[in-house]
Amino acid sequence: MNMIEQLNISDFELFTDQTNSSISTDKSAKYFVSRMILSDFHAQPQGFLNGGATLAFCEISAGMASNQLIVPHEFAVGQTITANHLHPKKAQGFVIAKGQLLRKGRHTHVWEIKVTDEKEQLIAQVTVVNAIVPNTV
Repeated sequence: MNMIEQLNISDFELFTDQTNSSISTDKSAKYFVSRMILSDFHAQPQGFLNGGATLAFCEISAGMASNQLIVPHEFAVGQTITANHLHPKKAQGFVIAKGQLLRKGRHTHVWEIKVTDEKEQLIAQVTVVNAIVPNTV
């Protein structure tokens, strides 16, 4: 079982200038949307969503998005992640990550991600920087 399956990440979709998106009228912008269904696995001892699960969710989602935007001989790996946990969330229901590509450079991608709950309450704001490296496998 991989991390995507363990964290129960689903419904990942990347919106680029080639896709129609209800997220933005700026079709040159790049966004992703991903969902994580919560359970006791995601809870810290008090029953709230663990911050580490939120960070893993964001890093994995941003990595999946970056890997869809690069050529096959390259691979995106997490380089830096920073977060502000803004509102507690019980580890039930689901959270949505909406990521916007702030910078697509040759060697780095910078994603700004807003994590919200079912009621669109902002749970966390996360920035992920992915390094783009040669795929030597």
